[in-house]
Amino acid sequence: MLEFRRMSSYGVVLGLLLADIAAASPPPAGSAGAFAPMTFLIGTWSCSGVFPASGRTIASTISFASDLDGAAIVKHHDDVAPGPYRAVETWVYNPANRQYAAAIADNFGGVREFDSRGWNGDVLVWSSAAGVKPDQEFAYTKISDDRFKLDWRVSRDGTAYAVGDTLTCARAKPSA
Repeated sequence: MLEFRRMSSYGVVLGLLLADIAAASPPPAGSAGAFAPMTFLIGTWSCSGVFPASGRTIASTISFASDLDGAAIVKHHDDVAPGPYRAVETWVYNPANRQYAAAIADNFGGVREFDSRGWNGDVLVWSSAAGVKPDQEFAYTKISDDRFKLDWRVSRDGTAYAVGDTLTCARAKPSA
């Protein structure tokens, strides 16, 4: 007997969006590819931080994996209880406009699109697409090969950004 899983409408939308992005974004040429600067992120990370406005603390587990033969990165973000947030992100490179594209699906029922020009020094910023309201950014700052900081920033007025939450992440030690 076959078992069928129900897919939410958001799952279908995310699947179609990612298929469309992947079709428009063939794998970059060369062995290093467009994701070479991001390979330090591959793996599992333990994160802790704070919501600056309230002072409430937060902890998360984040993992990054290469997928589609190196043409994509898939990120899983799971808050540690009691934090409710869970998300899956897919990052691809679009050589036509020389930028990265991301789709984020989360357990609050949303799918958000972001883009990035890539690393600027030790900082990678993902900016929300025009249809995402309020305006948002995810800023990754590489601290070392085993640590990074992730700030989620929000702009309610479309100009000034405030940090909604901030996480400092350390590479998780492999299980023995």
